[in-house]
Amino acid sequence: MKIVFVVLIVAVAAASTTPVKPNAIDWAKVSEGMEATHEIVFNGATKLKELAVAGDKDIGGKIAAAIDAAAAKGQPLFEKILAQVEDQTLTAVVYRDYLEILDTLWEDAIENVRDLIYSLPEEVHKEMTSVYNDAYRAHVITAISIVRLLSQ
Repeated sequence: MKIVFVVLIVAVAAASTTPVKPNAIDWAKVSEGMEATHEIVFNGATKLKELAVAGDKDIGGKIAAAIDAAAAKGQPLFEKILAQVEDQTLTAVVYRDYLEILDTLWEDAIENVRDLIYSLPEEVHKEMTSVYNDAYRAHVITAISIVRLLSQ
């Protein structure tokens, strides 16, 4: 999972090096991208929690609590990003910095429960890994699209 994180940071950093031209940003598309990102992350987290609890109610509850805690920590920052989109002041560089913080929160949450995830039945943790990777991949693609829009 850390490899995907590094790929995100490198890809977003590369996409955010282009200077921003005033009034060239399609803010409606940026907003749509932010909505898509939120949906991808929310749906992925929900599916991970459902799988964890279905695998073992007690262990899954602890995993779900860690995911909820990471979401609670990230929500104020996400709201700050949305406010900057609404104000049309978000830049690619600032967005990249926000992504690093949010991704660190998520990685820390997963790392803190990794042993619990692997204590679930094998088919459950394999399915959770697949869901995580699919959601993260979609998130990376969306984040790169947003950075490109912000770099126009």
